Amino acid sequence: MKAIALIPFLLISYSASAQNWVNQSYPWAFVEHHRDAEMIDDTRDAFVYGTDRGMLFFMERDRMTGKLSMKHQREVWAPVKEIRLAECTGDSRYELVVSTRQGDLFVINKDTRKDLWRTPEGYFETISCFTVFDADGDKKPEILLIADGKLVIMSGDTETEEYRSGEDYAGTRIAVADVDKDGDAEIVLNSGLVLDAKFRQLEWDFGESFGEEMDLFDIDGDGIVEIVGSDASGSLQIIDADDRKVKWE
Repeated sequence: MKAIALIPFLLISYSASAQNWVNQSYPWAFVEHHRDAEMIDDTRDAFVYGTDRGMLFFMERDRMTGKLSMKHQREVWAPVKEIRLAECTGDSRYELVVSTRQGDLFVINKDTRKDLWRTPEGYFETISCFTVFDADGDKKPEILLIADGKLVIMSGDTETEEYRSGEDYAGTRIAVADVDKDGDAEIVLNSGLVLDAKFRQLEWDFGESFGEEMDLFDIDGDGIVEIVGSDASGSLQIIDADDRKVKWE
């Protein structure tokens, strides 16, 4: 959904240049271009973004005046890497899931801004990417990560590790969906691997990266999602996972 990290002028303390830039843009446009930002209420144009100084800023834009105001802030004590809004605990409420560049993982109540849980300090050295999905079909969301070079699955509602792979995995983007219409979800890594989500077995190796940026969409409306990837230059390719070939580039 979002792509590159915050550009440098947004990494300084809340500056006039940052405020003016966002004021002149719709928040969703800002959010879609920054992986360390997330819309939290599109009815109020409210969103949260993170900085290299380890701060989360909760912002709201007045639709009548265009004025942007900071409603709340809190620390996560390390440079923010990625933010997602997801239902993690099985209570149908959405929480903020935040990773940092020092390997921390937070699940935060978006209304109170307090931790529901976080990994202990030093639990991971690095988190390359994460997503939230009911990977094993037990009706409870899990957080799937590439952390310390392993595929790790954490319970969504507690700081409990449910699975850690023995194999090493590379990847800076991870997504989960039924990409081959076999009725079961797959874990897709932008490094070019497709794994069975329930048993974590390799189903397909594309042999090269799907793209520096990657997401899953049903491009042609046939009811099957495609793997959509782009490289640093913006070149796009669409991969048909059920036929295991490039559909368009």
